[in-house]
Amino acid sequence: MQVTEVRLKKADSSDSCKAYGSITLDGDFVVCGIRVLERKDDGQLFVGFPSRETQNGEYKDICFPMAQTLREDITMQVLSQYEKLA
Repeated sequence: MQVTEVRLKKADSSDSCKAYGSITLDGDFVVCGIRVLERKDDGQLFVGFPSRETQNGEYKDICFPMAQTLREDITMQVLSQYEKLA
């Protein structure tokens, strides 16, 4: 699978979420709810995948890449698009 499109919008800068949007895979499958987040401890940016809150207050990802190479490709392309917004 290849990331063929990344669509992001900047979020309110007072939150740990810096941007949100969607990605398209192979021009055929869209994943909404992708977020660019900032770690509180070191300020590093990372990509968060769509998730939901469970009854005990934990968050579980709804969808995520199984292959490390796809995760790295998504992260690289989403963060690259985020840099263009800044």
